[in-house]
Order: sequence, then structure tokens, then C-alpha cells
Amino acid sequence: MTNNYIDQINIQTADIKKAPSIPIPAATVLLLKDTSDTFEVFMLKRAAASNFGNAWVFPGGKVDPEDINTKFSDKLNLDEKITSSEDIGYLFAAIRECFEESGVLLAKRSSGELFFPTEQKEHDDLKKYQAQINDGGINFFDILIQLNLYPDINNLKFLSHWTTPLTEKKRYSTKFFLSRLPSNQQAVHDGFEGVESLWITPQKALNLYNNGKFPIILPTIKSLEELSKYASTSELLDNTSNPNLD
Repeated sequence: MTNNYIDQINIQTADIKKAPSIPIPAATVLLLKDTSDTFEVFMLKRAAASNFGNAWVFPGGKVDPEDINTKFSDKLNLDEKITSSEDIGYLFAAIRECFEESGVLLAKRSSGELFFPTEQKEHDDLKKYQAQINDGGINFFDILIQLNLYPDINNLKFLSHWTTPLTEKKRYSTKFFLSRLPSNQQAVHDGFEGVESLWITPQKALNLYNNGKFPIILPTIKSLEELSKYASTSELLDNTSNPNLD
């Protein structure tokens, strides 16, 4: 993070007289979509009062106890590299947070087909459930049950793992995942944790950052730099292991 952004991003400094806080497990998703000649990633701007407030980030958040949950495991066809409830917790958190913050649901139907809305009622249901989950009125996994869906974790590709430095008060152990935007779904910020959103090419985001117009933190910068090496979503995903949670 350059000096241009020190006063813009809400980051609380740790008290050097106290022991560093233990990093909290968290997950984030880089939603991707192709354009005519390249691809874009979905980003949202954090509310000023939140941690990392005013920064542009990818949808994500901490792993909740409900995410460390195996009630869908009989339908997940788990990759052999996914060996623990902790691994599943990261993946479930990524999918849940993606839905909460962008309204995009990474799921499969009971038939095994990828979920995408095929009628207006399904579009309306997604908007309704996103509002209800952010108001605390419903559990994410109950939404999946009501819609007869299950988390599409095998289509998440692991990108990287970052741990917040000791100099910060709130610390996270965050795993970054990639996913293609499902057909016929739209990503829109929730208006609560995310106050603005956009689709942007990785290189344009980096250019804006370097010109002092796009506040982002180190893991975001490095993620965008990695994405900028590729020309399309398919090229990026084909060159990313699936999933490697180390």
C-alpha cells in the first residue's frame, strides 16, 4: 500500500504492548467474466466504518461456525485434496460470503447441473434471500435447502493464502479462490458492507491504484498482478490447481 492510501483505508494498528491477535480464518472469491477481448473481476468498496473501510476488495469474510459443516458432504463429490472440516469451512465461507456481498450464488441443483436462474421467480428469490441473510433473518444453508441446491465448491479454484501482519489489530488467515460468474446471474454490492461495486480488468485496477485513484491492500494488489498475466478466464482457470488448500 502506497503512502497515498494510508489515511484512506480504515486499518487499526496493533498495540505493541499486547500479544498479537490470533488470525481468524476467512475466505474471499474473485468472480470472473470474459469480455470481447479480455476478462474482468468483480470488486466492491468497503463501507468506511468497516475493517479495510474505503478499500476496494473482493467479496469475502470470516469463516463462521456454520461453515464448518458437513451436512452437504454426501452430495459434494469432494476432491481428494479436501480432507478436513476446516477445508470445507473455508470453501463454504467463500460461497456464503460471495452470496451475501454480491448476490451471486455458486451452487448446483440436486441433478448435479450448475445453478443459474431460468425464470424471473428465481431471480426474485435470490434478491429476497440476499436481503434476508444480511438482515440476519435466515441461515445461508437453510436457503440452499429451500431452493433444493448445494454448494458448488469443486468449481472454486485456490489462488493464494494470506495472513494479516502482526502490526494490525484485526488479523485474518484468508484463502483466496477463483470462480467464473455463473450464467444469468448478476453481481451487485449489498449496500451494507459493500457500498459500491464494479467489474474491472486487473490491469486497469492496477493502473488506477498506481495513479492514486483506487485504494487497495497488498493481497488485493498481488492477486490482481497474478490475474493480469492471463488473457481470458479460461486461460487463468486452466492454469490454476483445483483445489489446493495449503
